[in-house]
Amino acid sequence: MSLWFILLCAVVLIAYAAIGGVFLAFSDFIMRSLDLVRNQSGIEAMQVINVEIMRSVFMVLFMGLAIVSVLLIVYAWLYVDGTSGRLIMLSGAVYIAGVFALTAAGNVPLNNTLAGLEPQAGAALSFWKESYMTHWVSLNSARTIACFLASGLTLAALVIR
Repeated sequence: MSLWFILLCAVVLIAYAAIGGVFLAFSDFIMRSLDLVRNQSGIEAMQVINVEIMRSVFMVLFMGLAIVSVLLIVYAWLYVDGTSGRLIMLSGAVYIAGVFALTAAGNVPLNNTLAGLEPQAGAALSFWKESYMTHWVSLNSARTIACFLASGLTLAALVIR
């Protein structure tokens, strides 16, 4: 592996872990806290979070890592031999499938449904309790695991190179 590729992998490893840390915070305590606040305040707070996240550094990392993961897969397939190459390809695939695609297919539709609800309406609270808090958090926990797995696979590739 060339020095620039090793450095890129190190930066990607840190970015995978950083995204995973954000997901972990949501699964571990943020969503539980939003669910425990009075009335529908948690719904309203999550609606605001879902708008604000689109203008954040998190979104730059999240989207950028999808692109970089594809590039890592292609580069590793073409130029990195052995186990290290396979681990790098796998780490990129885990991020793309377990984080990016899962978000697009699962979390985003739930966020869009939540965005269309009036927080004070009974339907919003019902959706929040019966669907959002169960499905969104489960999907988010899967994204957390995928991020940390992608980080670990990248680290393993760098260690054994």
